Amino acid sequence: MELTFVTRRQREPSADDRSLAAVLEARGATIIPRAFDDPEVVWEDVGVAVVRTAPQDPDERERFVAWANRLGTGTRLSCPSDVLRWSTHRSYLLELEDRGAPIVPSAWLGRGDRIPLEELLRVRGWDDVVLRPAVGSRGVVRVDGGRVGLDVTSGQHHLDVLLAHDDAVVQPWPPGLDQRGRWSVVLVDGQVSHAVRSLPGDGTDQPPKVVEAVHGTALDPDLGRLAAWVAEATAITRLPVASVDLVEDAAGTPQVEAFDAVAPDLHLAALPAVASTVADALLGLADH
Repeated sequence: MELTFVTRRQREPSADDRSLAAVLEARGATIIPRAFDDPEVVWEDVGVAVVRTAPQDPDERERFVAWANRLGTGTRLSCPSDVLRWSTHRSYLLELEDRGAPIVPSAWLGRGDRIPLEELLRVRGWDDVVLRPAVGSRGVVRVDGGRVGLDVTSGQHHLDVLLAHDDAVVQPWPPGLDQRGRWSVVLVDGQVSHAVRSLPGDGTDQPPKVVEAVHGTALDPDLGRLAAWVAEATAITRLPVASVDLVEDAAGTPQVEAFDAVAPDLHLAALPAVASTVADALLGLADH
């Protein structure tokens, strides 16, 4: 069996990709990485396409979705085009909130807006926030009066740059994140598989540090139920893989920070044995 790992040009395989490829190849599968916009790929000949990267800006997102829409019925895609479009713009949080999910409070800003950041923080009563582009993860920064992240003046400049190219969202820094961390709950075939708890980096480009990893059965039941409900509420219950990031508010109540239905971090380095479960789900794509 041949599986294509869909990526972007000049992207090095992630640790998750390498782990999955090793398990799949041990079962007799052939793994071929291909860029979604490689003109030399004949996608009509691809039977199973596993998306292993997400678009990082609005233009790339449009090209990515257009590519997914062009795939014929003979190609089994791990993330259908409508899901790819929905899950790659952070406005999906608004839909989740409408359906009853407890999401992180958010101020939504449109491309081209000119918003005084200091006034926004005053009105919202926030003093420690995260600025995020609506598409992708590049340009995510923390603004905290210079204590940890950018000061408000630098944050204003950064926000202006973001809004010149994309929609953006401003969110308060979760009050318990620095001490208690963030739970990333991984779902396989719609069921909670495993989860990791990580602490943020030091405000630079350092990645989060995983401090705890558990199988689904050992996860706090409330967290597991919320993650599973998020997947069910979006009617996305049969994706081979997805993940829900959960943080706590000031009262310790879990809130949804992100839902990745396209190419989630699987955290296989923290729990190598679950790679076999994920591989089962990917091989199952060929059976549908």
